[in-house]
Amino acid sequence: MNRVDGDAVAMRFEYSLARRAMAELVGTALLIFVGAGSIPALILFDHGAGTAFAGADLGLVALAFGFVVTALVYALGPISGCHINPAVTVAFAATRRFAWREVPAYVAAQLAGGALGALLLWGMLGSRGTRLGHGFGMAFFDGGTTSWASAFLAEALAAGILVFAVLGAISHRAPQALAGVVIGLALAAIILVVGPVTCSATNPARVFGPLFIQSVDGSGVHNWLQFLAVYTPAEIVGAVAAALGYDALTGRAPRVRLARRARATVRARRAPARGARPVAARPRPH
Repeated sequence: MNRVDGDAVAMRFEYSLARRAMAELVGTALLIFVGAGSIPALILFDHGAGTAFAGADLGLVALAFGFVVTALVYALGPISGCHINPAVTVAFAATRRFAWREVPAYVAAQLAGGALGALLLWGMLGSRGTRLGHGFGMAFFDGGTTSWASAFLAEALAAGILVFAVLGAISHRAPQALAGVVIGLALAAIILVVGPVTCSATNPARVFGPLFIQSVDGSGVHNWLQFLAVYTPAEIVGAVAAALGYDALTGRAPRVRLARRARATVRARRAPARGARPVAARPRPH
C-alpha cells in the first residue's frame, strides 16, 4: 500500500525515505507558491492600492489553496502520502498511521519546502513582495481585534477539521478517486470561515515559510511569537485531537490493539522455544 489509508494500522510506502522527504519538500513549496502566493498576486492585480480583502478576494485565495492541494494529493499521494503539513504528520504518527522515526525527516522537509516556496515568491516579486499585504502571503492575526486564545481556538479547529476530512476521504469506505477533491474543497471551506480571523494557516509550514523569508528580507512584520505560541501548537493539538476523535468514532483504536496482539501472537508462534534443539529435516524417500 503506497497511499495513505485512514483505516490502516500503519502506512507502508514503496519509496525510500529520502525520496518521500523530497516529495514533501516539493509539495509544500508548491503549496506556498500557489496558495500563499495568491494573496500578493491579488493585491498586485489591484495595483497594490490596498491590503483590505473583499469577500471575493478571500474566495479566490481559498480556491487557490484548494486547487493546488487537490493536484498535489493526486501527484504526490502515491509517493509520500502528501502530508505537506507537519500537523498532519504528527497526527498520523500519534495514531499509528505513520512511523515516529520518520517524523523528523518529514517535518524538516515540509519546513524547508515552505521556505523554498516563499523564496520563489521573493524571486518573482522582489522586495515589493514585502509591501503586498504583510509580505509573501504571511499568516497573522490582529491582536487588537482577536485575542490570542481566540486565535489558538480558530487554528486548532481549522487543523482539526482538515485532518478529520482527510481521514474520511482516504478511508477504504470512501471513493478513493475523489479523495483529492474532497480534501481540496474542505481546505477551501475552512479558509472561507477562519481566514478573516487568523488567515487560516492550518499548517505550521505555511506560516513558517513566508515568515522566514520576510525575516531574511529584513522588512515588514515579523510574527515569530505568534508562530511559536499560537499557530504551531494550536494546529498540532487540533490535528491530533481530530485524529483521535476520528478513531473513536470509527472504532479503529480497538482494531489497532487487536492487530498488534495478532502480530505478537504470530511472532511468538514462529519463534523457536528457548533451549529447544533444531529438528533435523527428514530425508524424503526417492
